[in-house]
Amino acid sequence: MIDFKEIPNGEIWELFARDFLVQLGFFIESSPDRGADAGKDMLISEELTGALGRYRLRWLVSCKHNAVSGKSVNEDDEKNILDRVKSFDAQGFIGFYSTLPSSALNSRLKQLRDGGKIKDYRIFDHKLIEDYLIQIGFSILLMRYLPQSYRVIKPLHLVNPEYVPLECRRCGKDLLETLYQEQYLGLIGFVESERDDYSKPRVIEDVYWACKDGCDELISDHYLQTEGKLTGWEDIGDIAIPAFFLEFIFRIMKDIRNESCVFTDNAYGQLKEFLVAISQKVLRETTPLEKERIGKLMDFDFL
Repeated sequence: MIDFKEIPNGEIWELFARDFLVQLGFFIESSPDRGADAGKDMLISEELTGALGRYRLRWLVSCKHNAVSGKSVNEDDEKNILDRVKSFDAQGFIGFYSTLPSSALNSRLKQLRDGGKIKDYRIFDHKLIEDYLIQIGFSILLMRYLPQSYRVIKPLHLVNPEYVPLECRRCGKDLLETLYQEQYLGLIGFVESERDDYSKPRVIEDVYWACKDGCDELISDHYLQTEGKLTGWEDIGDIAIPAFFLEFIFRIMKDIRNESCVFTDNAYGQLKEFLVAISQKVLRETTPLEKERIGKLMDFDFL
């Protein structure tokens, strides 16, 4: 999904690692720089809270960028791990790799941790880094360092001050996140009463979203059997396509303008929530300057 070969060299990879770890909440004690680094690329720390107090854990970070060759990072690439960790008064080791660690390197790190020689270790391999980058809040980082992958993935962006999930009404799965696995797993449903007089407008009484198979079937069956109401639906994956997103909005506007469709207050509120949530996938990232402008002109109560 993400092509880490876009990052041209190890120096840029280290800068990417620094910004990525800052995004995760780490404090950078020693940034990447040019020249001999004595076996460390960065020193970072975090404050951990325990039952009786807080303490700071320092990590030595080693960055390896093998995306072009595709080779795993092995023990020869990470020599003298324990000596390096101790020499910088660190307690843990982080490997930040654009490929994977070898099984031997993983075993060595596990041995050091289980033997109490280091406090802990973490490996950020290419798949774990990718998982983070498609999450909300990482889009600016993706856009800066991996612009081609950014265009392909179209990551989620904040529109509201906080992320708005699109949770299936029955099982609670976030249908926005499923768009990265399969585009057509979720739908938006419209609930209306059956009409005796088709000269009268349709009345949409509820709007919901659900997983496409079992969850939606149970919801639509419930409405039909207990309340005698009909349901119609559209693919969320289609509405996430910018052109269809506009078409979806214009079609609803046309129905309301022509008075062929009426939304109850409940349905209207649900529709607004859906549009805010799906817009996080459709719209582009808001720049810092635009966010500042938004803060001056308006609040988000209208959403």
